[in-house]
Amino acid sequence: MIEVNNLSFARGNILIYKDINFKISPGELLLVSGANGVGKTTLLSNIVNFTEPLEGNVTYHGTSIDNHIASECFLYIGENNFAYDTLTLNQNIDYWLSVHNVNFDKSIKNKSVNFLFQELNLNKKFYQLSFGQKKKLQLLLLMLVNKPVWILDDPFSGLDTESINKISILFEKKLENKGIIIIASHQKIGLNDYKTIQLT
Repeated sequence: MIEVNNLSFARGNILIYKDINFKISPGELLLVSGANGVGKTTLLSNIVNFTEPLEGNVTYHGTSIDNHIASECFLYIGENNFAYDTLTLNQNIDYWLSVHNVNFDKSIKNKSVNFLFQELNLNKKFYQLSFGQKKKLQLLLLMLVNKPVWILDDPFSGLDTESINKISILFEKKLENKGIIIIASHQKIGLNDYKTIQLT
């Protein structure tokens, strides 16, 4: 379970949000919604311990989240592409997997690529991809890195309807396996059952 208690955050003298409270259990998805600039990305950053809140705390199964817990248990995918433009897609994927200490059969990587892309030349350089392709390549990590919690910032940005449907299938499987998903987005999610917190 992730529990957020009385969380507040300020940037300089500007209060971004105050007294945020929620609980999310294994098998649940939380959508953090709200207009641009209300603090959705900042809230995710607080949860994964990238930034310190002004007040309050965040726990995972009763323990305050530190860098070790965040690294071991959370897969965070932000708005920016953490990739090297001049490396091939294969090289970027291998780099991401090494960062997450993942090692497995090459066929699994190929099946994952085929699920999202159907056809993609992995010898292409990252800079040669469209925005949507870059986003999908980033979301490959959902299939390749096995961590109990997914923290996703605007995962549907730049994706076509077919790709959104495929990502929604991954969400359903994650929840069936008692994973936790927290998403910041202004878009609706194509699932029937999830929690929502609205930032204003």
